[in-house]
Amino acid sequence: MMTNKNSLLAIALATVFSQQAWAAETDQLNIDKVEVRGSVIDSRIMKYPATVETYDRQQIQDSVNAATPAQAMKYLPSIQVRERFIGDRNGIIATRTIGAISSAQSMLFADGILLSNLLGNRYDYPPRWGMVSPEEIESISMMYGPFSSLYAGNSFGGVISIHTRMPEKFEAHANVQGFMQNFKLYGTDVTNVGNHESASVGNKINDFSFWLGVDRLDNKGQPVDFAVSDAKAASAGGTPVTGAYQDISEKNKSRIVFGATNIDKSEQINTKFKATYDFTHEIKASYTIGLWDIDGKTDVQTYLKDANGNSIYSGDVSFNGAKYTLPAMSPAKSEALHIMQALDLRSNTKGFFDWQFTLSDYDYQKDLNGSSKITSGNPYLNRTGVVNDLSGTGWTVFEARGTLRPKNHTLDFGYHIDDYQLRSTTTNSADWSAISKSSFNASSRGNTQTQAVYVQDKWQLNSQWALTLGARQEFWQATDGSNQSGVVAANYQDKSANKFSPKISLSFEPQPAWGFRAAFGQAFRFPTVTELYQQLANGANILVNNPDLKPEEVLSAELTAERRFANGLIRLSAFNEHKYDALLSQTNVSPAGSTTSYVQNVDHIRTYGLEAATEWKDVFVSGLDIHANATWTDAKVLLDTAAPSNNGHVAPRIPKQLYKAVAIYHVNNDLTLSVGARYSGRQYINLDNSDVNPDTYKAASQFFLMDVKANYKFADRWMASVGVDNLTNYKAYVSHPLPQRTFYAQIKFDY
Repeated sequence: MMTNKNSLLAIALATVFSQQAWAAETDQLNIDKVEVRGSVIDSRIMKYPATVETYDRQQIQDSVNAATPAQAMKYLPSIQVRERFIGDRNGIIATRTIGAISSAQSMLFADGILLSNLLGNRYDYPPRWGMVSPEEIESISMMYGPFSSLYAGNSFGGVISIHTRMPEKFEAHANVQGFMQNFKLYGTDVTNVGNHESASVGNKINDFSFWLGVDRLDNKGQPVDFAVSDAKAASAGGTPVTGAYQDISEKNKSRIVFGATNIDKSEQINTKFKATYDFTHEIKASYTIGLWDIDGKTDVQTYLKDANGNSIYSGDVSFNGAKYTLPAMSPAKSEALHIMQALDLRSNTKGFFDWQFTLSDYDYQKDLNGSSKITSGNPYLNRTGVVNDLSGTGWTVFEARGTLRPKNHTLDFGYHIDDYQLRSTTTNSADWSAISKSSFNASSRGNTQTQAVYVQDKWQLNSQWALTLGARQEFWQATDGSNQSGVVAANYQDKSANKFSPKISLSFEPQPAWGFRAAFGQAFRFPTVTELYQQLANGANILVNNPDLKPEEVLSAELTAERRFANGLIRLSAFNEHKYDALLSQTNVSPAGSTTSYVQNVDHIRTYGLEAATEWKDVFVSGLDIHANATWTDAKVLLDTAAPSNNGHVAPRIPKQLYKAVAIYHVNNDLTLSVGARYSGRQYINLDNSDVNPDTYKAASQFFLMDVKANYKFADRWMASVGVDNLTNYKAYVSHPLPQRTFYAQIKFDY
């Protein structure tokens, strides 16, 4: 396999050197709005080492019903955020080469602060969206692929940068938003109502600027899981019940649906303070602190009734003459307080030399989750359970960077270090709803650290050609890993790895209307601390760790052509990725409905595809803007020695097609209308592609969703908005049912 990889590396490098040219990027991907210069739109090819797309504040306001920052990315090419309901804490970013539970394979920054939760690589380790309010976003930018040495190997899915604004004078803002979703599936028929409020104030006084904001989100989501079991032949025993639903599973088998689970109701409050001080015109210090506070509960709904009309949640039951042991229907209660802090000191002379130091820390000050653990009775009456405590878990990141600008060069070099700590303790509980702790049950501990040095040089060969060369050397280690369950303890040996990653990009602009770029990058993604060390049992869901995982390696290449016009552009990008020792999380479901999740190295996954994007201003009629993009992807498992039957299967959670389009019509200065559409094609949830029936719970369906929005400025500084997501009420699934038709209404005040 090493011979194949070395051959691929040589071919990719030779291809890139023989092609076009390329450019550099800023550390936060803060991209200006598209502007007209003469007869064509400004070039985007020379600025960055790979494809970059941006959605700015005005576009978000005009076209997105945004109650969360994750929703603001809705129309960016090749990106989907699996936000199962408004306020979902498990909103994982999926891109053109990674799926919707690969949380550690992309990177999210806000003003240079890492918000990606690289403690794990699963559905429950999403970026910390709660640390950003939708109202403070100035722009969101996405750079696709691992083509910059300024970022860790986790960037192979892409680097997303949220840029927020700081005031230039006194300003104040307030927002009140309400939303309502009608949801009907199996025995659930509900109308859920939520609300979102935010307020902020800021000012610039001489050399000091500050911004203080509070964002509150209160919502109840639809059920995202269900208690199911494969249908059985007739057998004696169990309490006779009625109310269950017969269904066809994702594996095309008859199954029984007993109830709805994982019905989330939460109140989330984000309080954030940002301050900057200009020591001189060229040297600035910034400080940010954010507090994310959540009080949530997860309810269950049984569909079952016994002969006396009592609700049945657990135990052995008889339905249609067959005996079933009910899967766990486990309600839960959660409380958390996370604190993020960051200090940044930098120069901005734009001369021969600039420097930057950034230190950030994310701390699980409090993180408690109590859940039911009963095998009989009503979990709301018999409150025996467990409490999982993640307090003390978190990460710290330090970055030191310098920039030299000798003639025709921009040379970035730097040092990076990050530390991740897992502190997970599970105790038994006499009352899960009060999150009360009693005797010890289990624990998981461990640390990872990555140190890196990097260099990247953009060489402007002439006005038409630019070459960027980059390299990143990373040293990773995992230490102090341990697990304990009851009196049985396991301590794991320390591990380390040392990896070198080259990057190269070449861009060519023969004339202002045309741009071409070729890029190649190698990246290594090291196992996260939870993949290595965390064992966790939550109700019927069991997570199994693997201390012997190897780093995954990615070789990526991209060819891009862009044609620019006076009022628009068209971009076409071909991409190719080979992933070795890919770290994939898979879940096995037992006949009784319990699940076991584990991570494995898959030898070789190949992904290639084509991405097209276009944007136009004042097209057809004055005031009409259109953004559209399409992605075609082919992702295959080429080699899986642990399970050879997977060879040739489609890689999980990557749709074959993804289409998006949004039209924004500025009727006048006061009224804006928009309509958008999103289509996602066939994808598989399971590595073995056993989910052959896509249009049901536990599978991934094709879907076509339409969204509309209208903004109206009804008075000076006041604006009202109404909108609908999933206008046609399309019932879609990505393992979990996605939201059905949702209505929004909003009033904003800006001073």
